Parts: sequence; C-alpha cells; structure tokens
Amino acid sequence: MNKKYRVWLSAALLVLLSTTGVPARGQTDPAKPTTFKVKMAEEAYKNVQSLKGIPADQLIPSMQFITYSLGVECSFCHLEGAFEKDDKKPKQTARKMMQMMFTINHENFEGKREVTCYSCHRGSSHPLATPIITEAGSQSAAEDVLDDHGAAPADAPTAEQIFTKYVDVLGGAKAIGKLSTRVEKGTISLGGRQLPIDIFSKTPGKRMTIIHLPNGDNITTYDGTSGWTSAPGRLVHDIPEPEAISARLEGDLQLPIHFKELSGDLKTGKPEKIGDRDVYVVSGFNAGEPMVRFYFDESSGLLLRMLRYVDSPLGRNPTQIDYSDYRNEGNVKMPFQRTIARPGTRFTIQIEEARNNVAVDDTKFAKPSAEPEHPKPPSP
Repeated sequence: MNKKYRVWLSAALLVLLSTTGVPARGQTDPAKPTTFKVKMAEEAYKNVQSLKGIPADQLIPSMQFITYSLGVECSFCHLEGAFEKDDKKPKQTARKMMQMMFTINHENFEGKREVTCYSCHRGSSHPLATPIITEAGSQSAAEDVLDDHGAAPADAPTAEQIFTKYVDVLGGAKAIGKLSTRVEKGTISLGGRQLPIDIFSKTPGKRMTIIHLPNGDNITTYDGTSGWTSAPGRLVHDIPEPEAISARLEGDLQLPIHFKELSGDLKTGKPEKIGDRDVYVVSGFNAGEPMVRFYFDESSGLLLRMLRYVDSPLGRNPTQIDYSDYRNEGNVKMPFQRTIARPGTRFTIQIEEARNNVAVDDTKFAKPSAEPEHPKPPSP
C-alpha cells in the first residue's frame, strides 16, 4: 500500500468515527459525577504540557480539532513515530497559541470557550489577517453555524411532531422497534477508488464496518461501550471513548424512536435549505451546548442530514452525514446512500444489498488480540 493511499485511508477512518453528546460510560446522569478514577492526559501520554489536567480520552479529539482548524496533518507538529519529542518548531508554537487562547477566554469571556484555534486560522496553517472574498452565494468562512441559529416560526411543527412524522414515514414505531440486526453490502468511494464494504449492526449499538482493501481488511468496530480499529499488518488500535460513545447515534438501528434519550434537550430552529429542499432543523443540546442537529425534508419527512459535534478542550469536532436513496427493506424504509464528511474529508457509502433481522453472533464484535495479522503474500 503506497503512502498516498495510507493517507486517504487514515482520513476515512477518522470520518467513520461519529460524534455526539451522550453520557460517558459509567455515567448515566450527566449531572452526577462519575464514580471511577479518570486517567489524565499526562498519565497516559508522554511530555504533555499545555493540556495537562484533561481526561486522557480528550487528548486525541483535541489534536483532531487542531488539524481541522489549521488544515494540516499530525506530522505538521509531530515527528512520526516519536510524537512526544519537541524537535519541531510548530509544536512549540502550538503550545504558546493554546496558552494564549486559554488566557483570552479566561480574562475576557469568564472562562467560556469563545475563542478557538479556528477563530483565527480558518483552515490555514497561518492565522488569516485579511478578510476573504467568497464566491457569490457561498457561505462566508466567518460564519459559525453554532452561533444563533434563529428561532422557529410560530406555525412550525414541534420537534416531537417532526420525529413522529419521520417514524411514520419509515414504517412506524412498531416495525422500527422490531429491528434487531442489519447486514449491508456495498461500496465505499475512498481516495478516488471504489472498494467493497460490509456493515454488520446489532442492537444495542453494536456495529462492524469492514473495508476490503487489496492487501487485507480494514475494520472499525463498536461493541456498544467501546471501539477499536485494525488494519493489515498493524496493531489493533482502541478508539477514544468519546468517539466510541458517540457512535451510538449512527449504530443504533432503532434511532428514530430513540432520538430524545440520545440527544438530550431538543429544540426546533429556523428552517433552512439543503439544495432545493426546504428542511426543518432540530437541535439536540447537552448542558446547554449544541451537540447534534437533524435536518428533515419538510415535504417527505425524511431525515436528510445529521450534523454532530464531539467536544474537546480546544473546540468542537464536526461530522456531517447526508442520507439519500431511501428504499424499503422489509417493513422499514432506510437510506441506501450515506455521504460522510469532516473538515477536508468526504466519502460516500452506496449500499447495494441490505437484510434486516438476520443472525449476527455477538462474537463478531469482540476485540481481537493485540498482535497484528500479517496478510498472506499473493499467489505466484
């Protein structure tokens, strides 16, 4: 596998990790403190300085936020294979910039995170000092969709009414409640290539995605509470807990009847457009912070888009999933096409075959041994 293709694959795996705000494992009530000892970043990683005191599982989302904000890869600041070393000047600069950001927010915004890396960088490795002239009709780079979304019109349906219509269009709560497993086969567009993909899902929240590469399988799995990834010839890699927990939204086969319990406080906002379609917007909040937005077609009632955020000490990481090509599978309608995007990365999964309520053993989602499985050499 050449280096360029590995970069494509790494980006795709990041996109496959979905995000939202639900209680962490071992914490059933967000208002109550956890009862287990949380490992800090400086205990789990070497040479952590600016982000001391944050939970270890928040360090990777923080690093992802930096790459998104500056439009760079990890190697921009870190030495590959020796991330703890301080040899690169951009890493030293990044520490100073984080301290500056923390100080600005502490001294000017009562500690609230109003200023982030993205406030100045806007996808550039150097802060932007001059306003950008955008193309006609395009969204301004300075616009933050997390700011005031606008109130819903007085005659707009409530969030409950929007979700009820969506459930009815899909086939009804009774049919959705009977979903236990789903097996999907299709293709994924990855780095300009079409590759076979298999997806196995099982309630509650278990999902395995297998991308069939020329030299072996790349696997991303969630067992309902944790997650892991594996690639040919590489060690099994644990997915950070916030990412694994957030994947419940995408992995829940009964999501249409679980919206409220997964999303916290739900509020309708000002209607928008996706392409030429008018959509209702429903936002889910946790502790007053926007964590997920749902976009429903006003006419058909179908879910067209989910925009989700995972929080980190530096800012929110967004994931957008667009749904289309809805078809009936048994008694339930489902999207056969999903386009998944994060800053700088986008790919599409096209499902060709889907089957509901077929036998899927729990052992399929079990984490393998830490030893990598080396692919067999091709036959002569």
